[in-house]
Amino acid sequence: MRASRRKSELNSDPLPIPAKTCPLCGGPNDCRPAADGHFEQACWCREVVFSKALLDRLPPAAKNRCCICRACAEGRTD
Repeated sequence: MRASRRKSELNSDPLPIPAKTCPLCGGPNDCRPAADGHFEQACWCREVVFSKALLDRLPPAAKNRCCICRACAEGRTD
């Protein structure tokens, strides 16, 4: 599966949603921007490429504002 865009390229909204869980599986997302309230924070997800198919699964309100967990990003969940 070809990856589409890095998460850091997708964040057009000025503030992340303060959610500490993945919007897809409900597990912990370990997202520093969500925990700290701004996208300037370093985060593991800045180095991950998310596929378009994965991003298309996000609810509209979560797009560009919520962090997907590493397991979902790497396709390791059911």
